[in-house]
Parts: sequence; C-alpha cells; structure tokens
Amino acid sequence: MIKFIPISRLYNIIKDQYHECLEDVYSQDEQFEGPYCKKAEQKLQDLTGRKHALLVTSGTAGITAMLLAQGIKAGDEVICINYSCPATVMPVMVLGAIPVFVDIDRHGQMDLSGVKNKITDKTKAILTTGLYGDSFNYDAVKDLGVPILNDSAQSFFSKYKGQENTKLGRMSILSFSTNKNIPVFGTYGAVFTDDDELAKQLYVIRRNGYLNRDVGTAINYIGFNARPHADKSAQLYCSLQHADQFQKRRLEIANYYKHELTKLNICVRPSPVHSVSNNHKFTLLVSDKHAFRDMMADKDVGTQLHYTYNFAKTPLFGHPSQEAFPMTDFYVKHSISIPSSPWHTDAEIEKVVEVIKQVATKEDMNVQI
Repeated sequence: MIKFIPISRLYNIIKDQYHECLEDVYSQDEQFEGPYCKKAEQKLQDLTGRKHALLVTSGTAGITAMLLAQGIKAGDEVICINYSCPATVMPVMVLGAIPVFVDIDRHGQMDLSGVKNKITDKTKAILTTGLYGDSFNYDAVKDLGVPILNDSAQSFFSKYKGQENTKLGRMSILSFSTNKNIPVFGTYGAVFTDDDELAKQLYVIRRNGYLNRDVGTAINYIGFNARPHADKSAQLYCSLQHADQFQKRRLEIANYYKHELTKLNICVRPSPVHSVSNNHKFTLLVSDKHAFRDMMADKDVGTQLHYTYNFAKTPLFGHPSQEAFPMTDFYVKHSISIPSSPWHTDAEIEKVVEVIKQVATKEDMNVQI
C-alpha cells in the first residue's frame, strides 16, 4: 500500500541528530521552552523574515493565540474562508466570535474580491487562509482598514508576488505536523509578528496568561497552555535543517505529476498568478472524488479528500446560510489529493500515475472549473 504520508520515514532522516539533541534535553531540568525552542524560533525568523517567532503546541493553538492577541471576543465578527480544515474556524467559535464566510475561487484560494461587502461595524479581523500550498491575494485586503490575521498553516515557503506568505498580515501562524512542509510527529505550531508589543502578549498568552506563579493579581491577559515542549522543539529544529531537501523533492514530484497527468487529460488544481506554490498538496479535480478515492484504494494507493466541508452549511457554525458558495460546492465534489510527500520514492510516484491511468474514467478527464 502506498500511504498518503509515510511519516515513519522522517525518523530515518533526523534520528541521528535528534538523538543527540534529546541527550541535551533530557540531561537538563528544562521541560518547556529551552535552548532548542530558541534555536527553532530563530531558524523560523530567518526563513520567514519575521521579527518574532513563538512556538506553540499546534497550528490551532497559533490561531487561537492570534485571535486573543487581537482582542477578539464574543460577538465580534471574523471574516473566514468557507472551505478549509475545520481547525481554521474552530478557534473563532471557541472564543464566541462569529465567523463570516467567504467562498473560495477557482484556484481553491480564499476569494477576497468581494470581501469589502462583508465588513460591518462588528468586523474585527480578516482571518486569511492559503490552501494547497498557495497564497491568498494580499493586495485585495491590505488597505481595507481591518487587521489581517494570516492562517499560513499550509503556505510555508509559498510566495506571494515574490514575498514569503508567512510574512503577510499583522500576525501569522504555521502548523507543523505529519503532512506539513516542515513535518513533526504529532502537531506543533508557531505564531509570528513584527510588532514588539504583540510578541510580548503572545508570549504571555501561550503561558496561560501569566509569566510565572508569583504574579499575584497581575494577570493581564487571557491565555491557555500552549507552551512549547523542549523535546518537541528539538524535533522541529532537526526537521528544519532539511527544509531545502524537502522542498526540492516536493517540486520534483509536482513537476512529474503535471507532466504525466497532462497526457491523461486529468485536471490539476491551478495556482493563481500571484502565487508560487510550496507544493504542500498535489490535488486533482475528478468527476466524483469519493468513487475515485475508493478505486485508488482498491489498487493500494492512499489518497485524501481535501476537503468535504462547506462551513456555511454546517449547523454547528450557525444557522445554515442561504448564500451560494459555488466554488466550495465544486471543490467538495471534485478535489482529491494524491501522495506527494518528500519521502515517496520514484517507484511509488510512478505507480500512482499508473494506477490513475487504470482507474480514471472518461468523466474524470477534463473536469472544468
């Protein structure tokens, strides 16, 4: 079986260095933050161009910390993408704020062309999201007078008009997990800003809202437990050392797929002209992605349905909207991701293409957006 993500292969790449790091970590008495947290944060600052990087326990924790630092509270409106991993919008709901959804465009990116019409006197932030490894259109929102909080969980190393996506917005976040461009076992995350005061707030927010146990009544921020663990920070630090290698391999795989699938008339999700993709996912557009998934699995190839959600039609997120979200509906039906991790071998990638040749129907060809 060709797994969608053979994460166990990451260990073979980082294990020697990681074991050395763990010797350091476990010979000390510091279980949170510590030297490898600082090293990883510095590396992230270098890679993103951000002044401040603060590790947290997940990308979801990063979004929550951004919202808290922005002062989002119950009843505030936050403009969000309608189609993504639910972790994008869950922090908004947890804080009692109101998500105001916008559709995606033909590239699977947040459609910000009409976002101005969504802004009210209750709008306190726009939570922008880049999907599939591409960037949202920053120019469409940068001058609207509403703070931009950038969910760049899938966009590390993607470029917006030549600029690192994570650099965009008042704050931004990254997610590190099995499927991300910088992978770890489990989940981890980081929050970024260029604002010194925001960085101080974020530091306290990730520590349950206080600096230490001796502050008395001087608790000034609502926070939660997102303090970075020393051993997980070491794992992230080791993974970061291979960023160039991972990105090079992702690009090789993406180029091979594009070349071969074009011959089959299989439609590949297009990237917008303003974005250079980091190849986080390689996504096809087929007639019926559930049927396609099952046929691929029958041939021992794992795939993933990115995604199956229409947030505006989900009762949990409020009364189901009567507004049309046509591109969300299109992607819910047609988009499916195929194996494309840096650890897949050439033979595995070639087999994926061969299996697609075997299972693709006439209806799966030339699916038009």
